[in-house]
Amino acid sequence: MPASSQLRGTLEVEALRAELRCILQHPAITLARQQSAEDYISRCTAAEQLRQWLALAVAECGRWEEQALATEAAQCGGRHRLLLWGEPSGQW
Repeated sequence: MPASSQLRGTLEVEALRAELRCILQHPAITLARQQSAEDYISRCTAAEQLRQWLALAVAECGRWEEQALATEAAQCGGRHRLLLWGEPSGQW
């Protein structure tokens, strides 16, 4: 493998590791799972595997977010509404 390809691969793996570490800070992921994942993340050198783990983590966090929003909506009697950036909160 040429040196430039190897460098790109190394940079991609490092970038994927950083993204995984970031997404694992989400409240959907317990501290114990974060710590367990760190060992795998640090040892993994396959970008494809890291991409797969990242996709799974993002999907899990998305499901957690959807559930949290549904719970909030149920607690508010269905009056839950997402505010858009810059939208005054007292208009509805």
